[in-house]
Amino acid sequence: HPVFSDDAPDDLTNCGFKEVIVTDTVPIFGKYNKNKIKVLSVAKLFAKAIKNIHTGSSVSQLFK
Repeated sequence: HPVFSDDAPDDLTNCGFKEVIVTDTVPIFGKYNKNKIKVLSVAKLFAKAIKNIHTGSSVSQLFK
């Protein structure tokens, strides 16, 4: 989850990391460098998990 302090986007832009990968489970507020912070969607994973729960299928198999 990208729970960042107010200064985090600037700090991450100026640090030595090539990039930071986060999920879209929590929105990032403020401006951030999209070249340094990569946001991955979890929508498809959540949809599959909900479907599997509804149909009685395994959820743990989604993480293999």
